[in-house]
Amino acid sequence: MRWIAPAVAAVALTGWLLLASLANPFGLPLPALGPFFDPGHGFWQNAGEGPRIKQLNFHLDHPVARGEIHFDDRGVPHIIAGSLEAACFLQGYVNAYDRIWQMDISTRSTEGALAQVLGESMAARDRAQIRRGFREMARRTVDTMRQDFPADYAAVQAYSDGVNAYLDQLDPDDYPLEYKLLGHRPLRWSPYRTALLLKGMSAGLSGRYADAEATRTRDWLGPAEFNNLFPERFPESSPVVPETRPADQVSAFSFFPNLTRPSAPPENAAPASPQDAYRYFPPDPDNGSNNWAVAGSRSNTRKPILASDPHLSLTYPSVWYEAQITFPGCNARGVGLVGAPGLMMGFNDYVAWGETNVGHDVTDWYRIDWTDESRDAYRLDGAETPTRWVNDTLRVKGEPDEIVRTPWTVFGPVPETEGPYAEMAMRWLAQDEPGKEVRPHTTVMTFLKLMQSRNYGDYVEALRGYVDPAQNFIFAARDGAIAIRPNGFFPLREPEEGRFIREGDSLKNAWSGTIPFEERPVAYRPGRGFVSSANQVTTGPDYPYYYLGFFDEYRGRYINRVLEEQPTMNQRRMKELQLDSYSLLAEEMVPYLLARVNRSTLTGEGRQLLRVLSEWDYRYEGDSRAPALFDDWSRRVYDLTFDELPRDSQLLRPELWKFNALLRDDPENIIFDIDSTTDVRETAAILTQRAFDEILDELEGTQPETWAGRRNARIEHLAKIPGFGSPLITTGGARSVPRVVSNEFGASWRMVIELGENPRGWGALPGGASGNPGSEFYDDGFEEWAEGRYHELTRWSRPVEPIGSWIFE
Repeated sequence: MRWIAPAVAAVALTGWLLLASLANPFGLPLPALGPFFDPGHGFWQNAGEGPRIKQLNFHLDHPVARGEIHFDDRGVPHIIAGSLEAACFLQGYVNAYDRIWQMDISTRSTEGALAQVLGESMAARDRAQIRRGFREMARRTVDTMRQDFPADYAAVQAYSDGVNAYLDQLDPDDYPLEYKLLGHRPLRWSPYRTALLLKGMSAGLSGRYADAEATRTRDWLGPAEFNNLFPERFPESSPVVPETRPADQVSAFSFFPNLTRPSAPPENAAPASPQDAYRYFPPDPDNGSNNWAVAGSRSNTRKPILASDPHLSLTYPSVWYEAQITFPGCNARGVGLVGAPGLMMGFNDYVAWGETNVGHDVTDWYRIDWTDESRDAYRLDGAETPTRWVNDTLRVKGEPDEIVRTPWTVFGPVPETEGPYAEMAMRWLAQDEPGKEVRPHTTVMTFLKLMQSRNYGDYVEALRGYVDPAQNFIFAARDGAIAIRPNGFFPLREPEEGRFIREGDSLKNAWSGTIPFEERPVAYRPGRGFVSSANQVTTGPDYPYYYLGFFDEYRGRYINRVLEEQPTMNQRRMKELQLDSYSLLAEEMVPYLLARVNRSTLTGEGRQLLRVLSEWDYRYEGDSRAPALFDDWSRRVYDLTFDELPRDSQLLRPELWKFNALLRDDPENIIFDIDSTTDVRETAAILTQRAFDEILDELEGTQPETWAGRRNARIEHLAKIPGFGSPLITTGGARSVPRVVSNEFGASWRMVIELGENPRGWGALPGGASGNPGSEFYDDGFEEWAEGRYHELTRWSRPVEPIGSWIFE
């Protein structure tokens, strides 16, 4: 066998000699291997830390390029600047240093410009992105910002100038590894690219809809059965804002009194599509988060404590970038998105804030009455209305440019030419970019203002400019205030509008506006002493405005139960709740699965397998076998139950709470009868037994695999480059529990903030500051995050033993 190693070496050497000078070998989007492996210029240059661990002075010809960046022992930058714009410039500079390829490729993904660097395989995806209007929306954002919000534009331009200042001094030898591997070069940054980043965030967090699927399912089942299987509200929900009533208190030191005046499916999701590679926020049915805050009356410090952990795609580099940003009037630490200025979650001397996804459906699809096949005009209110055509250029590496023509109607673009949404117009909230007559600032400024907030009034004012994707903005202040506001520009709709395909033949069917800011729900200094959200339904049934969406009804109920049962919380208990693997779904479903099994017919092996679940404590621990059995068993029973609605049928499937309600309350329901078995009338008990017997036969006397093995969760590189991801995640967690962990998905940041005269914070990031796989700060946070440990979020007033410092003079 000793000849194998020399043979492999010989083959590698032959390949090197044959392919070293060829770009795109075998048609793959790869560089010439010679330059890539060149010791003086290739990927070898990316090993180590480079400037991060050096003392450097910069003299840049830019009016706001002044300040300091100091790196702590985790590689996290601490930015000290003399103004907001200077802070934005320095943040742009250091973001580019650490993450320019991530910034570049993720905004290309939204823009529909991946094929330019990755070739023909991405052309169809790019074409779809262009037709959905992302370029047009980003252009609108920049135009509106430039015209109506000059201060916002100046901040984003300063950030862009910082990115480009870094690129101006970047030698090609020092390009990030991915540029060398894929053979392209960095894009220049601009406010347009920041707009693309934010529109990509909207796509991932508020781009979900099921209009065609709901319409088809209603037609298939009939209205009565549809309404039975798909009720709009879970009767046992624990809403984000349980009661919608005017706030009767205001924060101490607030300059904005009386601001709120209301007027009157199973565990493992389908694997991500290759088309979702390179995206910051790939669509996921569970894109969401947890957050909660307890008042001083429930805190061991007698001051509020806040916790926040967003659940998003887990990648290397990490979605979030950790930093401290200091300038006059602001000393904030937290995380932001590379590509945009500011911190989206964090704390300062006075307040802490975080977000979870609201989950409202803010997309409507309209059936257009075209005058002919050219689609140059359509009928609207009895009149022929000309189509507005938007032209964009699709560039494909090695191919001629293609002009993509997209028809736009008064409702929005018509992106699809085939499938269930073919030739329909898409009305999506992210298409809107309101001007100064509607709001005081843009979404970007929302986060820059939150960083500078001192009280509840500042927090409220910051949220007035925020449009989309709607978020549950949680807040706590050292003056004792806690609050949560589901916030965004929610469309005004009549009941069931937006649930099914709408007719596009009249403007009467268009949105009539958005819910006024003063009438959006809010919980402020609630009597129960805490606020929380975990992507559950937004309000109680008394809220006067209609909305629809996609809501998780298990994590939020469990978190609220724990908070109600705990009279006093501290920072340690807040962390424990973030890391809690208890499943309310399992607690409510397992007893009915066990009860439906005929134990008298079981063999010894069957009784042993059943005992695995009957003795389970409902915690999704990595080394436990019970979660894997429950996941497999419940999934099989679910699929058998809803055989009329197969997974690939473009039909809706009932929510898990409805499935469990049928198991519990109506086990003889006709829905349990399998269509293909005409000689048997199945019940819940028969299906449950059948699924259990199938599992028992397949195990052949062995035990179920561990939950960590079944879950098979890892963190992959953004481009799925082998060797640049994490090992198997073996600790606890699942999608239905507070500690959300799944393959390439989970808590992308954990944060606990203890308010007071000297606020303290703790955090955990599953990656690191650097996007360079050759850096020790690429994935140095993984072990801490996986094991449930946290690091303190220190805020420097002056450098404390930095590993490197950059002085901009």
